Amino acid sequence: MNIYGCDFSGAKNPEGKIFIASGRLTGNRFTVEEVFSCEDRLDLYYYIRTSRAPWGVDFPFSIPEYYLEQQYASSWDTFIEGAYSDTRDQFKQRFGQIHSGKSSRDLRVTDIAVDGKSPVSSTPIAMHAMVYGARRLLHNLQGDAAVYPFQPYREDVSRLYEIYPGHGWKALKLKSSAPDALQGIPFSFRTQVDSGFEISISPEAEAAAVDARGQASLHARDAVMACIQMAYCLRRYGLESSEQHKPEFASEEEWKLRMLEGLVVRMLP
Repeated sequence: MNIYGCDFSGAKNPEGKIFIASGRLTGNRFTVEEVFSCEDRLDLYYYIRTSRAPWGVDFPFSIPEYYLEQQYASSWDTFIEGAYSDTRDQFKQRFGQIHSGKSSRDLRVTDIAVDGKSPVSSTPIAMHAMVYGARRLLHNLQGDAAVYPFQPYREDVSRLYEIYPGHGWKALKLKSSAPDALQGIPFSFRTQVDSGFEISISPEAEAAAVDARGQASLHARDAVMACIQMAYCLRRYGLESSEQHKPEFASEEEWKLRMLEGLVVRMLP
């Protein structure tokens, strides 16, 4: 099975900030084969729509229940359908100046579980800009992709799963900025997550995760991590064969709110 991972960007000019990693899952072995960048979100849309494969993507699929209730009638469908009703600035003004993680009201339950940022925060990282771009991507993919856990599994289209690469790096006890981070993944995965699941990264993929200056690209590395997490979670938790059952990594509260707030798919160390 082909698996994809994506490091997304909500920037006005995303060139050089969106990376895709792809690999092949065979039994309990996964190989990351390729890493490449997208010049535009339209390119990402094309790759998702035409691949008909599972994708682990690193943007929030929804917003906290409080804001979904206040702004979008407690409906994820309404939230996605309104993707073009606001300009970037108007969308930002819906939430005001929010510092990530200051209040549980500003965090989804699943954000708290993975120690993630608030999807509606404006500082220190403009996560609302990420959501603004991601929401439009999800809007345009309607009918051409199945978004977990909001939409039922469909084999004939790509399946999108929310992934938080930072949680993957922490589970492996690695820092994405370390010079040998990619080389350390196979051993750390065996010792920290699952000794029965084998990870490998091709030399071509490793080389592609380096920028023009010869420095490690953190965006590319996060795409690799998203791809690995996606492959393992599909295999370990059977996400595409038991979507109506709570996976082991999710809490009861996360599962209860999944149709409003979504669910970050993750490995258990």
